[in-house]
Amino acid sequence: MFGRKCLSEKLDELPAVIAEIIKNELAGVRDKLGSAHDAARDASNSAASASRGVNDLHSEMQRLGAEVARLRAALETLHAGPAEAHTTAAPDSDTEDDFDELLALAAGIAYAEITCHRDTWDFLVTQSSGGQHFRLPGFVEETDCLINADVSGRTLIAVLDALWRTRHDPATDPGTRHLATKIYGRIGDALRQIEASEPEPGRSVRFRRDDPPVAHIVIDDRPPAETSG
Repeated sequence: MFGRKCLSEKLDELPAVIAEIIKNELAGVRDKLGSAHDAARDASNSAASASRGVNDLHSEMQRLGAEVARLRAALETLHAGPAEAHTTAAPDSDTEDDFDELLALAAGIAYAEITCHRDTWDFLVTQSSGGQHFRLPGFVEETDCLINADVSGRTLIAVLDALWRTRHDPATDPGTRHLATKIYGRIGDALRQIEASEPEPGRSVRFRRDDPPVAHIVIDDRPPAETSG
């Protein structure tokens, strides 16, 4: 009897136990659903934040693209600037009218005499040999590393043009620019100061040109040798 009574009581308590279990399980489900909802909400916020970030990044890329375009235009202007500036001013005291003047003077002479070191002569020929007016001189002699050469007025045009371009090229290194400037200046001086004179003592008779006067271009800043008395 006692065992049957205990079993009956247990059966009577079973619905309450089951209800408690169901209640606890439902509470767990509600918690999980709440967590899932919160996660979904956070994901939605993150997606919105990511979308805003993408939009901001796109705007920044557009701004940077415009800035790059502006800088490119500025660099192109700077690159063009020196070339344009060279059309109005030379790197020394000469003006650009000097270039046209020297071309006109060179075009009007039959020939000129050049005296320079053979390395300077090599530089001059290398610089100007690609010009359409350049012609190798008919007479060149070398004495003690010094070159004496007759060059035509047409060849002088090619030389002046090549040296002018070298002087005004921004990519030219300083040494080359100074060498080109020195030779260019000496040619200009000689073309402006053509005067009749006897050939210098010791020079080859093949250089005698007494009539008419000849432009003599000397590229040598050494002081004259002292003569013993």
